[in-house]
Amino acid sequence: MTNDKKVISFDLDGTIVNSNFADNVWLHGLPKYYALENNISEQKAQVLLMQEYEKMGSDNREWYDLRYWISKYNLAITPYELLKEYENTISVYEDVKDVIKTLSKDFDLIISSGAMKEFIEVELTKTNLKKYFTDTFSSTSDTQTVKKDPAFYLMIVYHLKRNPSDITHIGDNEQYDYISPKKAGLNAFYLQRNSSNNADYIVSSLFDFEKKIRSSY
Repeated sequence: MTNDKKVISFDLDGTIVNSNFADNVWLHGLPKYYALENNISEQKAQVLLMQEYEKMGSDNREWYDLRYWISKYNLAITPYELLKEYENTISVYEDVKDVIKTLSKDFDLIISSGAMKEFIEVELTKTNLKKYFTDTFSSTSDTQTVKKDPAFYLMIVYHLKRNPSDITHIGDNEQYDYISPKKAGLNAFYLQRNSSNNADYIVSSLFDFEKKIRSSY
């Protein structure tokens, strides 16, 4: 990574891609193979797995780990195969491709996501966005943490050998995409799509974000 450019860090799900892909994998893909393994209907499998997801809770790292669930139920598929099966449901927000393309000319772009690396790889490859990003970071894969806490962002700072102030992060979760990176010393913006809130740290689209990031340097 060149050190003369500032860095923009993007969250992935909810910022670049919508929830369709993840929903299909967790709510349809896993239940389908659970149903086949246990000779029950997919509808019943969906109910049973939803109960298991809720029992586990999103505060546990395994909740996000496809390998854990596939191994737990001895399902006849690999995480990669399951993700590839649903990759056609991946879609980006309409403001993404233009903004990513133009910003990549003047900034080093990275992904900083709570999704596991396998999800990130498939999503960026399928959307043809991978070439614009110099690094990808996953809290669940790289730091073994459930959420993107300040330590996750400090790990990124250390890996990139940058000052925190050289990095600006944007994402759609106020706690983990704004408060956490700010605590780590990064610049940050909270993406609230179509919001009318005019607070300085809130942007209503990536077009709005691009205007603010360019005016700040």
